[in-house]
Amino acid sequence: MSGAASSEDRPSSRTSHTYSTTMQLTHTLFAFFSASALAARVSMSASTNWTLEKLVRVCDAADDSCTWTFDINTNEGVAATKCTYTVAATKTQPASQSNGGPVMCGVFTITSGWSGQFGPDQGFTVISVVDYAKKLIVYAGYTDAMTTNGTTVDPDLTFPVQFLP
Repeated sequence: MSGAASSEDRPSSRTSHTYSTTMQLTHTLFAFFSASALAARVSMSASTNWTLEKLVRVCDAADDSCTWTFDINTNEGVAATKCTYTVAATKTQPASQSNGGPVMCGVFTITSGWSGQFGPDQGFTVISVVDYAKKLIVYAGYTDAMTTNGTTVDPDLTFPVQFLP
């Protein structure tokens, strides 16, 4: 007897091929079902919308300060939450082009960010309304043109609610 394995001890190439194919199929099915389960959990959209009602931005003449006022309506049959917050100018940006918050309005945390990424006269502000207790957020966007001169945005805008991770 030599130290080499006999042909009876070695798996045939057919057995090896079947084993390899079975393992590939198992890995593929595992990856598919794992991805499906993950996709179901990662859906970031809630089944509701929130409305920011009577939104107004009023800036002083020097653009040193802008005050935003609006009501947050979660469309759940409860009274809307009134919100007022002020954004101050920075060393490099006027108040109408500055970020704001965080500010508490009832159970909601409010922040805002301004962007001019699309060029002159194309600026916009995104207001984030967060309910940390329920892990929900709304990103409400308004162009500068919609909010100039203390104009009330009409009609009120409704935004989809997203889940926080």
